[in-house]
Amino acid sequence: MNFKKNMIFITLVTVFSLLFATGALADTKTNDISITVQSGEFTVTTSNINPFGEITLKETAETYTTSFANAFTIKDLRGTQEGWRLDVEASQFTSGTHALPVGSLSLAPIESITGSGPLPTISTTENVIIDNGKVEIAKAEAGKGMGMFELTFPNDALSLVVDATTAKVGTYESTLSWTLVAAP
Repeated sequence: MNFKKNMIFITLVTVFSLLFATGALADTKTNDISITVQSGEFTVTTSNINPFGEITLKETAETYTTSFANAFTIKDLRGTQEGWRLDVEASQFTSGTHALPVGSLSLAPIESITGSGPLPTISTTENVIIDNGKVEIAKAEAGKGMGMFELTFPNDALSLVVDATTAKVGTYESTLSWTLVAAP
């Protein structure tokens, strides 16, 4: 009788082992899940510019400086990883029908870029004239520059040369245009 009980016990253990090993007693359900990731912001936020103040003509050309009030912010949340570049240009300073010479306004290089992930690079290493066409200021190669970044210019980043031999009395105006381009 013990032999019969042992044989039944061994047979049951073997059957249950096979059932568990093959998953015959398991019940597996699956669910598929998907998400759609959409492109986010691709923007540049610039800063106000502190005024140069009043300028009095001198016997020799004088350079006057001013600063940006805040850091600039670039957001690349497109999810394309294609890179970008930041360009700037300024219109010629004009007062009515008179203009200061081209090359009067220059910009110092960016002092620092902060953010997370692979940082963009600063494109200039010295002051550049910005009232004579577009100038690249910063760029992010493909695979870099995704996220949000703060670009900080040094104090007195904008320099204006005023020469009594070319300037006339009046109020002069110029417009700085910043372009964030989707390109490495």
